[in-house]
Amino acid sequence: MAVTGFLEHADSKHVRGWAYDSSSPSSRLEVSVRIGEEFYASGFADIARHDLLLAGIGDGMHGFAIDVSAANFSAEEAEALEVHAISGPDVVRIARVHATAAPLTDLKSEPLMPTSDASQQPVFILGPARSGTSAITLALLESASYVGTGEGHLLPLAQALLSVVEQHYRRAGTEPNTALARVASEAFRKLVARAFVQLAADLFPTPRWLDKTPTVEMVRAALLLQQLWPNARFIFMKRRVIENVLSRRRKFPGDTTESHYSDWAAVMTAWLAVRDQLGAAAIEIDHRELVLEPQQSAARIAAFLDMPQAAAARLTRYVCQSRPEQTDDNFGAIYALDDLQLDEQEAARMIAVCDPVMAAFGYGYGEAYYLAGP
Repeated sequence: MAVTGFLEHADSKHVRGWAYDSSSPSSRLEVSVRIGEEFYASGFADIARHDLLLAGIGDGMHGFAIDVSAANFSAEEAEALEVHAISGPDVVRIARVHATAAPLTDLKSEPLMPTSDASQQPVFILGPARSGTSAITLALLESASYVGTGEGHLLPLAQALLSVVEQHYRRAGTEPNTALARVASEAFRKLVARAFVQLAADLFPTPRWLDKTPTVEMVRAALLLQQLWPNARFIFMKRRVIENVLSRRRKFPGDTTESHYSDWAAVMTAWLAVRDQLGAAAIEIDHRELVLEPQQSAARIAAFLDMPQAAAARLTRYVCQSRPEQTDDNFGAIYALDDLQLDEQEAARMIAVCDPVMAAFGYGYGEAYYLAGP
């Protein structure tokens, strides 16, 4: 049959749906509302709907919305009413879609599966690359109090997935006559949360585990990670941009100086946006603090994580004896901006990018590491 369509919604005030004659694609069909043989209202299927256009239903202008408030329907009568589409001599009853009116808020078939896990106590080691994140990771693994891998790069995917969902909902709009409108974006948040909570439980056999992902995406995901694991702790490793860039040049000689300091600025700026919200669940350790005061740095970390005494001793011994943060011969040296050997324009660009972050962390550009003491 050429005439197709659906009655998608009916209550005491409105009747909505669509009707279309594929043999006459440009026609706007008349539709009538009835209960049995009793006629109540009519209108035309001439409303533009993006979902119909995307589905190839003519030019998309085949939706209808008919006001039936004058009929004063009861809920039972609204359930019993019928809509007929009229195309020339043909009068066709439009099928009713019996879909739930309530929005779907959960896509998981097992709603008891948790969306957060307070039993686990992960440690997330954050910061720019070459700021000491690897040193702290190795030290915590050496303590035997935590399990994990040298590099993570998995968990930022949770934030990325949710960002894609949010962008899709914004782009698609709020058209009510779509499948998207029946699924709350919160359903996807629950789905992603459950997936990553279960994923961590599968990956790590003990409550204490760690992740080191020194990227801006991981820092931006910190608040989400705190929601997934309420007892998580965050260690942010920081370092002045001059020493950081010099270290990056040694490690990644193929990358540009601009890419080095831009990434540093992005990670440090992202941290400023989340650290206050993380509150007591986060601490900062400066790379220079780890160099000059390894025992005190280890003690701070052990106390922050409430580590058992034996594990804290192993952590301290490793930090003090192995010195995992030592990556060059001039261990602990302080440099000045001139040591980067930038031309005037390059130096100006770097300062423009880094100045606000340097000031926020109290760093200077000269041989005094801090502007006014640590």
